[in-house]
Amino acid sequence: MTTNQTKSAAVIGILGGTFDPVHQGHLACGRYVIEHCGLDQLQLMPCHLPPHRASPGVSARQRATMVELAIADEPDMQLQPLELNRDSPSYTADSLAMLKQQMPTATLAFVIGMDSLCYFKQWYNWQHILQLGHLIVCQRPGYSNQNGDAPALLAEFGATTAALRQSDHGCIVELDNPEFAISATAIRAALARKQQNIPEVSLQVLNYIQQHQLYQSEAL
Repeated sequence: MTTNQTKSAAVIGILGGTFDPVHQGHLACGRYVIEHCGLDQLQLMPCHLPPHRASPGVSARQRATMVELAIADEPDMQLQPLELNRDSPSYTADSLAMLKQQMPTATLAFVIGMDSLCYFKQWYNWQHILQLGHLIVCQRPGYSNQNGDAPALLAEFGATTAALRQSDHGCIVELDNPEFAISATAIRAALARKQQNIPEVSLQVLNYIQQHQLYQSEAL
């Protein structure tokens, strides 16, 4: 790993997901990561969803708009539209390579859940992801650092949050965050039932959903 990184390099976190819709669990996780990892910024990057997987009637642009509304009062968060602008699904390794081209002096830290770390060696070109930046791993209900690929990966690449500024790639930082057990599937089901009060979704996002009549039927 590189150890000659200058202290002035910004550390940019990348939080990917479908954000279908974005909810309070995403924001709580984001705030925790920013605070405990000392990030300069966290970019929320909605992934591309092919038409047969997207929620009926909800476009990529609408998912992005909901993210923008949700983080309007979060000065350290911003929307990263990279994958939404693509015509086909993209791999994380490819997206990080493109982000590194856009932000060559920044240190990138990709935020995933423990569920993803347990299967990380099945990801396309996973070694390249660790050559482009770091991984920040958040706890997820039902998954442990003793499962799957996690023990070997943490033994080889595990580091403390200080490593995010001491090197520019190659570290896996496991956080001890509260588990944010909020289900987007359950939120979509509540919206399909025309439920009016959904505290898991910010008022701005809920107003947008209701105004545009999104999630009126549950996805199969």
